Amino acid sequence: MLRINTQACDCGERLQLEGSLTSPYVPELQQVVADALHRSSHVVLDLSELTYVDADGTRLLRELVVRKLPFYGCSAFVEHLLGLR
Repeated sequence: MLRINTQACDCGERLQLEGSLTSPYVPELQQVVADALHRSSHVVLDLSELTYVDADGTRLLRELVVRKLPFYGCSAFVEHLLGLR
């Protein structure tokens, strides 16, 4: 299960992911990110509560890295998956 909490912040919008980012939730996250980017030029993805990412979730996060979407609170596991370490 994945919960996506959207919060306005001083510099734009913060999307906090809680739980597991797996295949069934990838389209939903893609849509939430697209909507957030439509509303604000500055969107931050908070991954501090993300506990698991499968292959499809990893692909999406890598795409967002390429698009320069800033991440906050990456665990060592997620950093490793994304090649950030």
